[in-house]
Amino acid sequence: MSDTYAQFEKRINGVARRHKALAAGYTAEITHDGLITLTPKPSRIYTRLQMLAVSMVAFFVLKATAIAMTGQAEYQARIDVLAAGTSFEQAGAWFLQPGAITSTLAQFLTVFTG
Repeated sequence: MSDTYAQFEKRINGVARRHKALAAGYTAEITHDGLITLTPKPSRIYTRLQMLAVSMVAFFVLKATAIAMTGQAEYQARIDVLAAGTSFEQAGAWFLQPGAITSTLAQFLTVFTG
């Protein structure tokens, strides 16, 4: 009796695993005999660290583009205006200060922006 129960538990666990895999997305295909089969879509797992890295790169590129488009002096003048504002604006000025990475990237981008 316990052998049949073990087989039943094994089948239930297999169904639960398949259900969990299909919950993330699936594609339905009709086979040559008319049977509809569902196959799970391959999952794209982005870790939090990867998302943070992509966000930081995008932030640096955005800052460098702003510097390249407005010019170093005009950009610094706008940052100085922010630094004289409220505490929220001062925090924004601190984040938007041009650093070594941003300045180097801005110099590279000035070739493309003119």
